Amino acid sequence: MKKLLYLFGAMALMMGFTACGDTNEDDGPINIVLDGFYIYGDAVGTQEFLAVNQMSAGSNEVTKSVRTGMYEKYIWLEANKEFSLVENSAGNKVFYGAQLAEVNYGYDANDPDCKNFADNPNMKILAGKMIIGENAPAMQVAETGMYHIVLDNNAMGDLEYPQIIIQRAKWGVRGGMNGWGFTQAEETLNADGSVTYTLTEQEMGQGGKFKWASCHGWKINLDVDGNVKAEVALGLTDGKLSNTGADIAVDKAGFYALTLTWKPAAGSVADAFTSEVECTRTLDLPTEMYMTGDAFGAWTWGSEGIVSLTPVHSETGKFWAVRYMEGGKGVKFSSINIKDDWSKAFGGLTTNEGFGSDKDGNAVVEASGLYTIIVDMKASKLSIAPAKIYGIGPCFSKSGSSWAGEAADFNVNEDGTATITVDKASDLGASKDAYGLRMYVPTGGDWWHSEFNVIDGKIVYRGTGGDLPGVAVTAGQTVTLNFNAGTGSIK
Repeated sequence: MKKLLYLFGAMALMMGFTACGDTNEDDGPINIVLDGFYIYGDAVGTQEFLAVNQMSAGSNEVTKSVRTGMYEKYIWLEANKEFSLVENSAGNKVFYGAQLAEVNYGYDANDPDCKNFADNPNMKILAGKMIIGENAPAMQVAETGMYHIVLDNNAMGDLEYPQIIIQRAKWGVRGGMNGWGFTQAEETLNADGSVTYTLTEQEMGQGGKFKWASCHGWKINLDVDGNVKAEVALGLTDGKLSNTGADIAVDKAGFYALTLTWKPAAGSVADAFTSEVECTRTLDLPTEMYMTGDAFGAWTWGSEGIVSLTPVHSETGKFWAVRYMEGGKGVKFSSINIKDDWSKAFGGLTTNEGFGSDKDGNAVVEASGLYTIIVDMKASKLSIAPAKIYGIGPCFSKSGSSWAGEAADFNVNEDGTATITVDKASDLGASKDAYGLRMYVPTGGDWWHSEFNVIDGKIVYRGTGGDLPGVAVTAGQTVTLNFNAGTGSIK
């Protein structure tokens, strides 16, 4: 019934758009050729309706497709100067505006005015109910800069009302260089009207990924049900920037200079942007790490039983593993696993923690037990410490929140296995990655840098890859991990 009322309301509004709009072609500029929405006014430096200021068809981030009645544009606006929107249809002009107010669509439990949409940026944006007609109020922004303007006239009838959203777009990057946080770039307005965003010394691992982002969120909701969202990042589609594109990947480990350039342009949102990625300095660090010993390949590189350590996500040259190790029995490490090749083998680095050495220079733990081994070649550090294993997410959280930093300790048993009983049931929800069982071993960075899970009876490691799928569990089930065997169970 609610959807039906919205549909009737949208139909009435659209009828009102035509009835109230200024359709006199003698009023105002007359150089519009193409149908569509245009931004004009002193804030964009012209009262003319220019093709480069035409809004593009908007893409709904939820469906990754163009949405009827949705339009968007990135554009440079001057502070405290007016701008308006106009729709041209077969030469008829309809004017749009809004009484804008600051709102926060992000997630902030301490902000009573925050809508608490988890993937939205925790920042103030401007939003308002669309007003149509020749008396529609002009709009302004308080800070000069790049803005993302999203208009949705509710042609689909699934929003509460037609609306305009205006977000200050302070471009930067989210990716392997910052643990998928946000690093803001330096913004420069150039003499030709283009804008460049530059970052230097961005460290990326081999195959490291990132996206250009206009803020520290991923999207902006247009409705409380999450059916319509505007994308706020740029990736790659067929080698070109796109607001529905995939992550941008680099080939080599190293330090990168990144440049995003905006120049006024007609067409899609991304047609106004170009990106440059330059490796300024490579990192000569290994991409693989292995361990051998009596119980791990019988001191024979290239043999079965050699331990392949897992790369730590977003931390080039850092590796980890959990294994049951016997006291007094030594191990060595190497970045190559070739039979009889000991040229890269070592039993210690510049900094060594949690173990000793035997007469052959092997790393030796004093007591038998389950250990976390961390090899950090960039820091030249080797650590072997009693294993700490954690569960994270709704099924382990006392507060019921998903990733609030709470973690549950596994019990480490005498036989070298680790076990934990799940407190709460957790299904997979709307997204296979969002909920369910999730586990990790602390390695010094974010929990997902050393994430793993039990899938089809095997321990599966994230490594440098994407999110692992969550696994549905019920309250009271026990998770058992056998790292030496590489197996696990949930019963």
